[in-house]
Amino acid sequence: MNFFKRFIASFFAVIAAFWFMGIVLVLIIVGLGSADVAPSVANASVLKISLNRPIVDYKGGSGDDPFSMFFEETIALDEVVAAVQAAAEDDRISGISFETPFFLGGWSQAETLRNALIEFKSSGKFIYAYGDSYSQKSFYLSSVADSLFVTPTGFVDLRGLSSELTYYKSFQEKSGLRMEVIRHGKYKAAVEPYLNDAPSKENIEQIQELIDGLWDVVGVQMADQIEVSRSDFEGWVNDLITRDLEKAKELGLIGDLIYEDQYEDTLKRAVGASKNDLSASSKLNTISSSSYFKTIKSTQIDSSDRIALVYAQGSILYGEGSPTIMGQETMNKALQSAREDRNIKAVVLRINSPGGSALTSDLIWREIEKTAKEKPVVVSISDVAASGGYYIATPATYIFAQPTSITGSIGVFGTLPNASELAEQWGVSSYTLSTHERSATYSPLRPLSDSFRAELTEGIEQTYQTFLERVASGRSMSIESVDAIAQGRVYLAPKALELGLIDEIGTLNDAINKAADLAAIDEFKLREYPRYKSDLERLLGDLPSASLSIISSKLPSIVSDYLNFWETVGGSENHDYNRIQARLPFDLKIE
Repeated sequence: MNFFKRFIASFFAVIAAFWFMGIVLVLIIVGLGSADVAPSVANASVLKISLNRPIVDYKGGSGDDPFSMFFEETIALDEVVAAVQAAAEDDRISGISFETPFFLGGWSQAETLRNALIEFKSSGKFIYAYGDSYSQKSFYLSSVADSLFVTPTGFVDLRGLSSELTYYKSFQEKSGLRMEVIRHGKYKAAVEPYLNDAPSKENIEQIQELIDGLWDVVGVQMADQIEVSRSDFEGWVNDLITRDLEKAKELGLIGDLIYEDQYEDTLKRAVGASKNDLSASSKLNTISSSSYFKTIKSTQIDSSDRIALVYAQGSILYGEGSPTIMGQETMNKALQSAREDRNIKAVVLRINSPGGSALTSDLIWREIEKTAKEKPVVVSISDVAASGGYYIATPATYIFAQPTSITGSIGVFGTLPNASELAEQWGVSSYTLSTHERSATYSPLRPLSDSFRAELTEGIEQTYQTFLERVASGRSMSIESVDAIAQGRVYLAPKALELGLIDEIGTLNDAINKAADLAAIDEFKLREYPRYKSDLERLLGDLPSASLSIISSKLPSIVSDYLNFWETVGGSENHDYNRIQARLPFDLKIE
């Protein structure tokens, strides 16, 4: 009977393996067959921007990957911006149709795209926006359009900013699974969800300051764009005026209320206006931003001088990197290549990271420090460069941040899972043998010993001191003055500028121009780094974690949220390397 069971199991395993290999083979054939088919751009086309997946700043050349159509999980902001910029100069493109009901990126990413759209309008071409609904970020982007159309039964969500925090103290007490936490910094609240059932007054203070400061930026930008006073705009937001679409139209917040077929006719007329043909009966030619990006030919000037644009994005974890994880292997290879290339005269480091492993941050910091000693390194902060993300910025020659960027969070913490109570409940026990008094360091099946807690605390204090020294050296400040503004506190860019943590408020283009000035070059080409694995390679490599995600998705939300949070702050496969964290002091979601 056992033989028969093993035979049946092996049989189905082999069948499943051949089935999976067959699917991969089909995808390879289809992918390779489509790899050389370049999209075509018809005359009088409309560039359609529909951003329906999470946004990353950069994907590392995966736009050249023939399998990206099957496995793409993210959208590269740099590609969308490049498409908008190229479309402004392309006589075949008549205008832009922005159709993104929910923008799944950060506020600084939204601001970057918004600036590109505003610049596009100077070409004299139209921008129309359409949606059944508009999230707040989507409305922020769409407000630059010449006309913003909404489905008559749709909605526009304009209500101001909020940030929800989730806490797990009581859940841990009931489940028997908890985290052992050691931290430095009274504002280092990344581990608060494990310790409390409500936020501390320090955390409330800093988050309220962040969302108020962020709204001061984006609220003013929206009010200015629709040409109303800030007081009137704030009144409309408080009254949720956009829930009444007719009223919102009357006030000029939105345009006509029309259905999709009517919107297509509107686009046809807009295109026809540029051809002196106002008929809505002609065919509408559209091309997606991703397809159009593949048609763009380099317009960079012919120069041997280059500036390296290195993207440092995602949580910082020990090992290899990806578009959503910053690992020292990928980052340091890119930095070394940029440093050793004689044609590269300066480096721009575009950081979008909440931090992560303190060890990995320091390994990357060292490579940036070495590079900055040989050529100018200019940092440009995207949505966030906090904690470890700011740590790696400190050796730079000059630091830019956008008005909506978040930075700072100079602090350190450590976490270790403690399942001793859960193990006891289920009758699981362990026994450890060792050769020396402190040979056995830690086990999740028993409480943290006083000696090991003291050892970990010492490591955290040493790491915090090193962090202070890195900032003090890089920013020409005393350790005492850095410590006074550190303690894990985060800052919006204008406050960070006031405190001396950054040098200037500006865009990525401002950072590139600054790098050229520091390198004393007038003409140059950009070279982007790093190069990541293709979408297919990442999919095959992530199958085990994908299975875990499927399992996690079936659990109650409080449990799956807890597991996801655990993975973020300390549950990675390289936990020994990632045990001490320099990370943003909370899982920040501002909507």
